[in-house]
Amino acid sequence: MTGLRDRVRDRVRERWHGLGRPERVLVWLFLATVALKVFVYVGVAGDVLVGDEAYYLDSGRALSNALRDVVWLRAPDTAEMDRIVVGSGWFMPGMSVVLTPFYLLFPTAPLAAARLYLAVLTSLLLLVTALRVRRTLGNASAGAILVYPGLVPTYAAFGAAGWGDSAAGLMAVIVICQAIDMLRTVREHGSISWRAGLALGVYAIVAVYFRSSVSLLVVGVLGVTFVVSMMLAAPRERGRVVLSYVAAGVAFLAILAPWSVGASLALDARVVTTVSVPTVRANTFGDRDRLCFGECDPGSSIWFSPLRYSREQARATGLSEVDIADEMSAYARQDVTSTSYARDVAINTGRYFGQPARFATLLRWQDSPVDIVPLAEVVTLGLFYPASLLILVVLGAWTRRSFDHQLQLVLLKVSVLALMVQPFVHIAGPRYWTTMAPLLGLGAALLWALRRDRLADLPRTDGTVARLLYAAQVGLGLFALTVVVVVALLAL
Repeated sequence: MTGLRDRVRDRVRERWHGLGRPERVLVWLFLATVALKVFVYVGVAGDVLVGDEAYYLDSGRALSNALRDVVWLRAPDTAEMDRIVVGSGWFMPGMSVVLTPFYLLFPTAPLAAARLYLAVLTSLLLLVTALRVRRTLGNASAGAILVYPGLVPTYAAFGAAGWGDSAAGLMAVIVICQAIDMLRTVREHGSISWRAGLALGVYAIVAVYFRSSVSLLVVGVLGVTFVVSMMLAAPRERGRVVLSYVAAGVAFLAILAPWSVGASLALDARVVTTVSVPTVRANTFGDRDRLCFGECDPGSSIWFSPLRYSREQARATGLSEVDIADEMSAYARQDVTSTSYARDVAINTGRYFGQPARFATLLRWQDSPVDIVPLAEVVTLGLFYPASLLILVVLGAWTRRSFDHQLQLVLLKVSVLALMVQPFVHIAGPRYWTTMAPLLGLGAALLWALRRDRLADLPRTDGTVARLLYAAQVGLGLFALTVVVVVALLAL
């Protein structure tokens, strides 16, 4: 036993000495994220569920029950699946699927154990993402993600909670890396394999399962990647390029289908991802006092009173509760004007960027031996607002010097703009920044690389695709500026 331990220690020492300085820095940064996660976990490992967490954990238990029935050759309880997993159709079940193996093995596990399980898995996902970023974009970009958001205490708290927002953001980074790898391949070899497209589709749908709000992001990234791939491909290889994206689409739809079909049948309406948008738009931009064709039941929240009313109306009329919710939303938004909408967007944007450490307070365990809130507030605020300014810098940046950096910048701009659609269609809050945070880590590293390109006075790239990418950079930046100016003018 001692000899085995010595051999393992010698092997580890050999591997450590074989690493270069940048790789050692990455190892220490990841260990720092783990240490922070351990500290934060002690502060949140209590018995209080916050908001939507209850759905994800209950749904994970229901899925584990169904899987257990299948293993024992019993008919799954479809009523439980419809009632708990589909529920109101408001949530994608990605985190519930992640929790299913845990509850399959430990059906009566306490919340603290579930939080530990999630903390470990999200640390592993951060590691996998950093390794993928290192392989595609280099050590600096991987290190940037490990710093922001890896060393943000509130982000670490999210990693031990049941929401899928932070996991969706990390998967979005993997989608971007896969897209960049595919574009590099088609530029160098004139074609790409269907397996690369298949992987892109799988990564994209996994991101959507964690959080449906990234749907526009993955559609944008896939769209840009397809157009640029077709322009870069050799004429005789364009059929193979199309095949790779067909494979991406097939993988995406095949994995989405079980949820979409099941939810559509349970709710008697067409469900692609989620159906919460009508109620959310009414509560965000409409008159809440008219949402139930008048005032809703005051004894519940702004979410569940309309849901209960739509279900009661559906039973009384024989219509789908989803169709009723659409009618309720339209009724509540009858008096929305461009000015009121713009003002609500501005308020909603303030909610998105306000109180970034709030959920550390909500998740805090009162009986914990440590209080994570002071650290969370100081460090989160110190990192969050400088990083948020990068949104403006990334959207306003452009380059013509490096083809690879042009690709990265266009994909980042598309991704950031896609996520910033939320204040325009959905109520925002201080938990949603965790999805965008890894993209801003990539953005910081890219801006530093662009600065190096200018200092080195690299020559400009030329060609049709390079000009298209440059036009896309400028166009996306001008589009963002135009939207901001229009909203500001309308809101005055």
